[in-house]
Amino acid sequence: MDLDAFLYTHPVFRHEEFAAWKMGQKPLKAISINTALQHHIKAGRIIGIHRGLLATIPPDQTPKTVTIDPYLIAAKAAPDSLLGYHTALELHGIAYSAFSQLTYLTLQKNKPFEFQNQWFQPSAHPLELRKIKQTSIATQMINRQGMEIQITNLARTYVDILDCIEKSGGWEEACRALSNIATLDIDEVIHYCLMLDTTRLNAKVGYFLEQRQGAFKASEKQLARLLAKSPKSPQYASKRGSDKFELIKKWNLLMPINVIHQLWEEPNANF
Repeated sequence: MDLDAFLYTHPVFRHEEFAAWKMGQKPLKAISINTALQHHIKAGRIIGIHRGLLATIPPDQTPKTVTIDPYLIAAKAAPDSLLGYHTALELHGIAYSAFSQLTYLTLQKNKPFEFQNQWFQPSAHPLELRKIKQTSIATQMINRQGMEIQITNLARTYVDILDCIEKSGGWEEACRALSNIATLDIDEVIHYCLMLDTTRLNAKVGYFLEQRQGAFKASEKQLARLLAKSPKSPQYASKRGSDKFELIKKWNLLMPINVIHQLWEEPNANF
């Protein structure tokens, strides 16, 4: 594979991918690989994004005019990058709003960075998944510009969104996005949710599945698995802040009133 072929198949790539390609041609020292990279950057073939992260500049573009697909950047931001939370909602085509922040999960301790007015935010995998070394569970590959990128599948995304509302744009954004889901694998949702071993999350997921029981066809038997693992005493569904809460007795869950009644268009309603 020559340089043109490598750049064509790698619109965004990591330093180690370029190094592996160069070494496949002939053995080189690390300094020679870095020298080659700098040469192509100066020649306008490649642009640096962040430490160890680069992108191809198409022949009809320049470093000043090129726009790099932010999803590809997030997908290559770490060797084990997994796009999740609101970013996964966007790629599944169900997000209510487009965000300028992209979130990727990784086992590495990466720092966030900005590029072309987009913010790239690393996030740790849920603790229980790290404990059992199952961080790649409930994921899927999608093709984007000829690149295979990994994202959380719809079942995991559904649970992760409810687990970390703050990583998904808040309650309104999360609720509007989740309401766009037409079909959902209920058994996979419940299996993944129970893996995270959090009673409050079990209650949240159970409550939301119950609200769309007609659409998702979640049976009472399925919901009972979550109900059995729900809190024994009332717990808040999210940080209290200035929201008013109402107890959902069945799930022992204190939910924000605006979420229960979907008051997005009525910010001044009084209860």
